[in-house]
Amino acid sequence: MYTITCTYDSDNNTRKTWKFADALQAFESFEKFKDWGFANEYSIVNLEMPTGKMYTRIFYREGRRVVTA
Repeated sequence: MYTITCTYDSDNNTRKTWKFADALQAFESFEKFKDWGFANEYSIVNLEMPTGKMYTRIFYREGRRVVTA
């Protein structure tokens, strides 16, 4: 199962969670995140793989570059 989670600012609670059985669909959905959404300062989007590997994207509202880990 592939899981995408999205959190805003320093809020430790996950705002949204999406689950996918298909890897391609999960990666396509992960790539659709292009900005900070409704966050005041930044948003963090994670894609967790079934193996435990995680891809992370951080979007800053002030226009700094997008950080991908």
